[in-house]
Amino acid sequence: MLDNSSSNEANGYYPITIVPDSNLQLSIPSLQQSPSLKIATWKDERLEHLDISKGLVEVLQTNGFTVEKILEYGPSQIAEKLGIDDYVAQIIFNETTKAIN
Repeated sequence: MLDNSSSNEANGYYPITIVPDSNLQLSIPSLQQSPSLKIATWKDERLEHLDISKGLVEVLQTNGFTVEKILEYGPSQIAEKLGIDDYVAQIIFNETTKAIN
């Protein structure tokens, strides 16, 4: 019988086990054996030119925000999705609006 885990690893596929956890962490068992496993994310570089803190830019990029999404969502949805105060979301929205005009 063929061992699926070794054949998957040989083909570059690695199983991800989702473990219910209060910290919401994922367990990747074979990561120690294959440190070259990389997960790419796309970031909207235009956000880096907004007149807001780098920390806010990182939070936006980490959560998949783009200039278009910011304008589409508006301040209240930005605040809700990021779990931030409304006035901070309003600053993000205002600065994005200024930047595109």
